[in-house]
Amino acid sequence: MPELPEVENTRRNLVRFGLPGCTITGADITWANTVKKPSAAELTEGVKGRTIQEARRKGKFLMFPLSGAGPETFIVHLGMTGRLLVQPASQEPDPMTRHTFPLDDGRELRFVDGRKFGKLWLVDSPDEALPKMSPEPLDDEFTVETLAESFAGKKAPVKALLLEQSVACGLGNLYADESLYLAGIHPERPAAGLSTDEVARLLQGITDALNAAYGVYDRARDQHWPDPPTALTTWSHPRDVNSPCPNCGTNMSAIRVRARGTYFCGKCQV
Repeated sequence: MPELPEVENTRRNLVRFGLPGCTITGADITWANTVKKPSAAELTEGVKGRTIQEARRKGKFLMFPLSGAGPETFIVHLGMTGRLLVQPASQEPDPMTRHTFPLDDGRELRFVDGRKFGKLWLVDSPDEALPKMSPEPLDDEFTVETLAESFAGKKAPVKALLLEQSVACGLGNLYADESLYLAGIHPERPAAGLSTDEVARLLQGITDALNAAYGVYDRARDQHWPDPPTALTTWSHPRDVNSPCPNCGTNMSAIRVRARGTYFCGKCQV
C-alpha cells in the first residue's frame, strides 16, 4: 500500500514529468465508484480545459490546484495499489489503467489502480476530502511535544496510534514498523507509557525512516528515468520470521496489532 514515501515519490515523479503547467483536455473515468465528490460526470466536466498549477501532497493525498473557474482542487488518493503515470498517448497503457486524463501536450495522466481502492475528488477546499491530520512528520511543527500529546492517556499500542492520521499523517503499516524498530520500542507498548526519551527516539526513528526512503526513491528516479519505480523496499529490518535482526542476529518476530501484520525484534525492541 502506498505510504508517505511512495506518495511523495509519485509527487516528485509528476513534477519531473512536467505535469504542473499542463492543461487537462478531457477525462475517461471507467470506474465511477472511484469518484467521491462530485459525480463522475461532474468531475469529468469540471477538470476539462483547466491547467494543473502545482503538485502538492498532504499525508497520503495528492492535491492538484487547478486554474480557472470551478472547484479549485483535484485530489487523488492512491488506495492500495494505485499509481499515477504521465505517458505519451501513443504508448500502450497498463491494463489496470482505470482513469485517463488527456493533456494538451499529447501525453496522458493515467491512474493505474488494480484493486480499485483509489479515490478522486474535485472540491473547492481540500478540507472537503481530507481527514483530520497531524503536521507532516518531517515538518518543524511535528515535535516531541505534539507526539507526546497525541499519546497522553492512550492505553492503545503505540503501533496502533502511529497508524492514525491524526497522530502521524502519512505513516502506514510498513513505516510504523520501521520507525519503532529504529527507536527500539516494542509495537505493543501502551502509548501513554512511553517516556519523554522514548518519544524523542520514536520521533527520530520516524524522521530517519522517511528520509532513508526518500533517498532510495530519489536515487532510483535518477537511475531509471523516464520509467522510475514506484514500489521499493526501503526499510532496514526484514519482514520475515526466518530472517535475523540486522542489529543482534535474533530472528524477527511477527504478531498482529489491531489486525495489522507487525514485524519486530523481540530482543532490540522493548
